[in-house]
Amino acid sequence: MARIDPLGIGEVDDEIRHLCEETERQSGTSASTRTYARNPGVLKALTAYRAALAKEGAIDPVLRELVRIKIAGLNACRF
Repeated sequence: MARIDPLGIGEVDDEIRHLCEETERQSGTSASTRTYARNPGVLKALTAYRAALAKEGAIDPVLRELVRIKIAGLNACRF
């Protein structure tokens, strides 16, 4: 059970909705993004940070995804 409930998709503005839809497409859920959407400035900063990490990283994208999958499995993460 979440400690802070995520906003509904209809409660966020268009820019945030786009981020939620992209997150949903990539990971299967946008609950985390919709929770961060309670503070749009934080969400936008976090999104920029994650994009920079993905763009600037030296690890091959295929290997990075395999690591993400392994970490998710170790943590019993459904996504």
